[in-house]
Amino acid sequence: MRQVIFGLALVALPALSQAETVSSDRIEAFVAVMAENGCRMSPFRADKIMPAAGFDDKAETKAITERLIVEERARIIDGKLVAFGGACGGKLDYSGRERFFAALADNNCVMTSEQAPTLLGRVGVEMAEVRLLMEKMLRMSEVRLSQDEKLVYLEQGLCDTFKGLSGDMAKSAPTPKVAPRSAEQLRQDFLAFMATEGCSMTRGEADNKLPAAGFSVKEMRPVIGKMLAGGEAVMDTDADTLTINKELCAQ
Repeated sequence: MRQVIFGLALVALPALSQAETVSSDRIEAFVAVMAENGCRMSPFRADKIMPAAGFDDKAETKAITERLIVEERARIIDGKLVAFGGACGGKLDYSGRERFFAALADNNCVMTSEQAPTLLGRVGVEMAEVRLLMEKMLRMSEVRLSQDEKLVYLEQGLCDTFKGLSGDMAKSAPTPKVAPRSAEQLRQDFLAFMATEGCSMTRGEADNKLPAAGFSVKEMRPVIGKMLAGGEAVMDTDADTLTINKELCAQ
């Protein structure tokens, strides 16, 4: 079997005597090369990239990789070295595919269609993304479906690799994207807010209170402009105060 540049087994690391002698400068230079290549690298790609970047000693590269893993600055995930920290940022950024695998692995390698929204949502995978991922994962035999298509099974090798990772992925799950409010929804929310403020507000008060209530100046400018044009609100330029029509505000 070809000796690859990482030289690592996925389940155990050899003695660290050599790893402990690698200088910090060389480790950070290695991570910088990883950063230039997306902080992820397969053994095949490493054999192409690392020697040209000055890391042609496979013993040294293996020692650096071991050191990064022991210090929890890298992991072997799905056959690739994934680095984080330093030039690669402060935390490990998992892909949607990896998050999907971990969710199944920590659920005994199987998931029902009813469980999917909860299990996948916990690790930061949106259902819209799942539909895009499934076709490729099925084609590559990474997952398989039950005959009635209500169960998804994870391939055993992937199950072993990703087991125990869903907790970390849940902690780093991205914040769900919130759909922007329509102009009419903004208008209704703004009216409800103004009712709590006596239907009138100075520009200075608005600058402080509107952002705290979840309204941005950019999104509210056209909404308020339309209300002014339609007679639903008036602007007293002398007092620099916006006042909502009392009848409208009280609804």
